[in-house]
Amino acid sequence: MYLLLLVSLLGSALSVPLDIDDDVTRNVNYENYLLPGESYPTFYDVRLLLNPDVTDSFSGNVTIRIVPRRTTNQIVLQAMEMQIHTIRLTRSDSLQQNLFLNFVHERDDTHFLTINSNTPLVMGLTYIVDISYTSKFAENMFGVYISTYEEPGVGTQRLITSQLQPTFARRAFPCYDEPAYKAVFRTTIYAPPAYPVVRSNMPERTDLLKPEIPRYRKFEFQDTLMMSSYLLAYLVSKFEYVTNEASPLYNVPFRVYSRPGTQNTATFALDFGQRNMIALENYTQFTYAFPKMDKAAVPDFAAGAMENWGLVIYREVALLVRDGITTTNTKQNIGRIICHENVHMWFGNEVSPTTWTYTWLNEGFANFFENFATDLVLPEWRMMDQFVLLLQNVFQNDAVLGVNPMTHPVFTPSQIIGTFNAVAYQKSGSVIRMMQHFLTPEVFRRGLVIYLRNNSRRAVTPPDLYTALQQALNESSHSIPWPLATVLDRWTNQGGFPVLTVRRSAPGAQSIYVSQERFLTNRQLSSNYRWHVPINWVLSTNADFSNTSPQGWVPPTFPAVSFDIPGLSNADWYIINKQQTGYYRVNYDVENWQALARVLNSSHQTIHVLNRAQIVDDSFNLARNGRLNYVHAFEISRYLVQEADYIPWASANTALSYLDIVLSGSDVYDLFKTYMLQLSTPLYERLGFSSQLPEEHVTAYHRNIVLDIHCRLGNQHCVNRSQELLEQFRNDPSQRLNPDVQTTVFCSGLRGGDVNNFNFLWNQYLASTDSSEQSILLNALGCTSNAERRDFYLNQVISETSAVRDQDRHSVIVSVINSSPENMEVALDFVIEHFAAIQPRVQGLTGTTNILNAFARRLTTRQHSTKIETFISRHQSIFTAGELAAIGAIQENIAASIAWSDQNYATVSSWLNDNFRSNANALTSSLLILISLFIAVYNM
Repeated sequence: MYLLLLVSLLGSALSVPLDIDDDVTRNVNYENYLLPGESYPTFYDVRLLLNPDVTDSFSGNVTIRIVPRRTTNQIVLQAMEMQIHTIRLTRSDSLQQNLFLNFVHERDDTHFLTINSNTPLVMGLTYIVDISYTSKFAENMFGVYISTYEEPGVGTQRLITSQLQPTFARRAFPCYDEPAYKAVFRTTIYAPPAYPVVRSNMPERTDLLKPEIPRYRKFEFQDTLMMSSYLLAYLVSKFEYVTNEASPLYNVPFRVYSRPGTQNTATFALDFGQRNMIALENYTQFTYAFPKMDKAAVPDFAAGAMENWGLVIYREVALLVRDGITTTNTKQNIGRIICHENVHMWFGNEVSPTTWTYTWLNEGFANFFENFATDLVLPEWRMMDQFVLLLQNVFQNDAVLGVNPMTHPVFTPSQIIGTFNAVAYQKSGSVIRMMQHFLTPEVFRRGLVIYLRNNSRRAVTPPDLYTALQQALNESSHSIPWPLATVLDRWTNQGGFPVLTVRRSAPGAQSIYVSQERFLTNRQLSSNYRWHVPINWVLSTNADFSNTSPQGWVPPTFPAVSFDIPGLSNADWYIINKQQTGYYRVNYDVENWQALARVLNSSHQTIHVLNRAQIVDDSFNLARNGRLNYVHAFEISRYLVQEADYIPWASANTALSYLDIVLSGSDVYDLFKTYMLQLSTPLYERLGFSSQLPEEHVTAYHRNIVLDIHCRLGNQHCVNRSQELLEQFRNDPSQRLNPDVQTTVFCSGLRGGDVNNFNFLWNQYLASTDSSEQSILLNALGCTSNAERRDFYLNQVISETSAVRDQDRHSVIVSVINSSPENMEVALDFVIEHFAAIQPRVQGLTGTTNILNAFARRLTTRQHSTKIETFISRHQSIFTAGELAAIGAIQENIAASIAWSDQNYATVSSWLNDNFRSNANALTSSLLILISLFIAVYNM
């Protein structure tokens, strides 16, 4: 499952408010939520009557072949939001004798359906359970549910689809709804003839077995392979498709289903999806097991996509590419998401975790390979360079004391949903990337080949992974100082990550001392966690960053360890952690920071681009954390005026954005803005608003950073040009802007408070049927400074007549939060006042936590702390576990920011005044001259 995490993920497990009648948590030991394991299924025969025109419920029947593990009088399944009509229990060799006595269906969130027999069920024999029932369509997109869309000239159309991961197969039919309980599934769907496109995991079968039902068409599907219940999927629709069957790149039938009239937008998914599957098969040396691959784009979908085996369901914006409308960022995300779901065909589908405690075994590998395997197909996208930015981003999430570890015991449905968070995805992917490098890529790949082959169609725990990787390591010439399980145990079972403090033993010494401790944003907190940390180094005398295997290890048991480095005494500078492959920060002695600043400002390309990004990110975050004087971070940042590569600038933009927030409204904010404009003016001149084809894929991202800085911080040329472009678009909407600059242009036009600009863009949103275009507009509309229009926009989140889909409503609040300090304050008051109404109306998987995470990045003052206390006191009775974790992170970050002001403001203010106060006018004049030259060139 791919989560569309739209903002920086700061300090929380994600959770969902399960909007169901029986969501009452048992006051018992959490382990009692697990199935007791008295029996297991081997085969399901599921029959569903699915009619999109009947919108409240559907009827079904399931026959389950089960085997008791011990002699028992009970069978315990899970069933949710359904009415049980009949149950029949027989021995497979005696179908006439009904052994059913009675049943108990729990109304709490265990969802247990206990079937009692009138005679003991004998261990090892096979029994047949047959259940007929009526189930409710899910209203929160978890389970089987109805989605709608508008078809031009026709009106509203309905379809039925599903999202069964992680605990919602039990809403489709009674089952053993835990990933360890694998079985074979046979599916039959009855649907009205008006809905002719009906799909499930397998192709339709030719040997029809089931009876007809009047006024319904019957779709019987072939039996699946052994698989977990959460991987089933259903689609009942009027969709159309594109296919590879006429000219296949990939040797499996591959289709992309979507709304009628959108088939031309599925070309990228069809082409890239096939090439990516070929790359993954080659890498894993394991053939995709199912006889088809369908991908379907549905209008309403809680996650970004879901890896149902043979029928992958996507949100439209995560699958369809429309030339001239889809941004570079959205297209890249589509490629990443397609790859993510393809990876799950192996990591998750072939090999599943025994429980959701080990979600990272699915999502961590999917997160790593969504970058690595996209890079195999589209290396020009630089996905593995961009991975460093994901790693740096999740550092922010992982630097709070209460963050959960990768292996995180979960039992209740809410806890299980909560484990699908930044730790399971981005952190786990980053730790896996580190593992690839400290094992070497060759050993890593060989270990995964062994892992998949040895565990196919099985449910596993982390030791099964470690055993396979250890086997590959043992068979190689490479070695590490400890068993792999020993190393990974701390990385997977402890939250957080280390910061290494590195010092030369003496000015002329040939060795360094390295110590470690847990990095926490709030240094008033502490933790005794330590890790086995792989390290490597580069010296100025031999700046070779290519070999990323470890040259040493920092153990978890010593306060400091010494490493001999021949030639260190002759080196002006040294760098630890080549290409930032290790999941940790590095803090050097002051002399080395100063040397790094000198080399960056004189010849920055001497240092690998990923280490340039690392140095910028580490220095500013160490300074923010009080471990490094801000003077050194600022001196390093001076080199950015020469930096032409996107990756270091993206790191700098994130790091400097924090200063933008905490300095806003201060006496030195104008000086800070001047500094930012000075650093980025050469790029503003070079990149401008228009793409210069051909240009590098990531240049679109770089351009957005620079335009945002200049339009937001007061470059009048940028503001004027944005206004001109918006005016041109208003005068002739058929002449579309470059989609990559639309958000910046629209935001700049809205910041002035022009009601007409807001109304025009809102009407564009209402008229659009393209999910990518809608996303651009939703993210821009929050920039309005008009109070009445802003209130109107925020109220779209809770209005019963809102034109915004549930899955997109959190974007409204997030866009207001991120647009300006003033709008953020308004959004905070709105959320405090209306959270009880917001919670059930936003997309359930990450909606409220995306909102709270946006606040975590921007709330910095004692006044904000007081407002959060009010927020807690008003709504604490309805917070989910994930929301409470996010609020805890907000409080930690506010406390750290208050401490920042006390400890760092004077240093930052002094540096800005010393460097810019005396020549601020000269700098401003220089900027104006440069911008005037740019205008002249632009108008030629």
